[in-house]
Amino acid sequence: MDLVSQFIENYKKKIPFYEAAGRLAAAQLESILQSAGIRAMVTSRAKSPDRLKAKVTRRNARRAAPYKNMREIYDDIADLCGVRVSLYFPGDRNKTGDVIADQFEITSIRHFPEQSSPPTYNRRFSGYWATHYRALLKEDTLTHAQKRYASARLEIQVASLLMHAWSEVEHDLIYKPLQGSLSEEEFAIIDELNGLVLSGEIALERLQSAGNKRLLNNKAAFDSQYDLASYLYNYLSSNFRKEDVELRMGDVELLYRLISRLEMNSVKAIEPVMKSVKFEKDKRNISQQIIDQIITGNEMHYQTYQELRTVNHEIDEKASLAIGNFLDSWVRLENLLNLIASRNSQKQRGAFHINSLKRMNLLDSDCIGAIVSLRKLRNMLIHDIEIPETDIILKRTKEAQELLRKLETQFKF
Repeated sequence: MDLVSQFIENYKKKIPFYEAAGRLAAAQLESILQSAGIRAMVTSRAKSPDRLKAKVTRRNARRAAPYKNMREIYDDIADLCGVRVSLYFPGDRNKTGDVIADQFEITSIRHFPEQSSPPTYNRRFSGYWATHYRALLKEDTLTHAQKRYASARLEIQVASLLMHAWSEVEHDLIYKPLQGSLSEEEFAIIDELNGLVLSGEIALERLQSAGNKRLLNNKAAFDSQYDLASYLYNYLSSNFRKEDVELRMGDVELLYRLISRLEMNSVKAIEPVMKSVKFEKDKRNISQQIIDQIITGNEMHYQTYQELRTVNHEIDEKASLAIGNFLDSWVRLENLLNLIASRNSQKQRGAFHINSLKRMNLLDSDCIGAIVSLRKLRNMLIHDIEIPETDIILKRTKEAQELLRKLETQFKF
């Protein structure tokens, strides 16, 4: 048996591993895209042995030196485990790329069409439009039993639903003809279909843009997290430079459920909130910073948010009580700081901003340092970033209470 055949037989034994890794990656990606308000179908597959054998044979023939062992072949083939993201709207490719970069370890990115790759036939249209990511699952997103899949190299293909369908047709007809090579007429028809697909993508982009304009013009209610996500992307793109705001949207679905519960589910209601958020480049994503503006200093809003969000950590009763006590103390302190900031600045609305407090010269450096430290813990707890040791939470609760008493005395509240 030659080396390529040996490799294929060895790969067949590993197919269940690659299928499981693909399903895991697809499930993660489907969930986070839905939360981010990006419409897509996500599927996965392990490379079929027949396709893989044809690919390895072609590559081996083109190499300056043939493969020496199976390890060389495994190192050379990066798409044994594939995840396909089929977007409803092709304009969401860049947004999807940001989500993938957050969720996975990216090793390389390829954009199609590639100028260096000549077409397989004399076509008039530009061919396949997509972005391919070579990636690995992040270990901190996996359970103990799933850790072994962190070694599986993934290829995540992102394109529109229309483009994926056309590429499958082109690939199967050109590379796997059942009755001989294709005729010039058949190549021309494939090219014509590509033109129709590209026209369809333009129409989908226009449809998405028209929907966004309708929302803005009518100040309408959002029907879903997808409407809300479109509004947020357009608002941020129109009002901020890309280098000033990181468009990591986070859990738009959670934000949508919060504004729905608080009866703020419309452009008219959310616009004042958006105008008062000072978007910062920190561990919080866009949704979290908007949520912070909505719940700041309002105990009822905090409670509603706590009810809606999903906590991923297993927390014992003592830690849960400590977190509750800290947040109670923080809400009172936060409300006081909002009042101090608004009384001393006509521009201040909603959540206080630490730089504004500094510029006002109302608080000494020790107070500012304590506020920064307490807010960092608050962000970790409320946005489920990390749960510190219970003793640390208890200590910070005492610090929040002491700072609250000091400021109440200083400002006579």
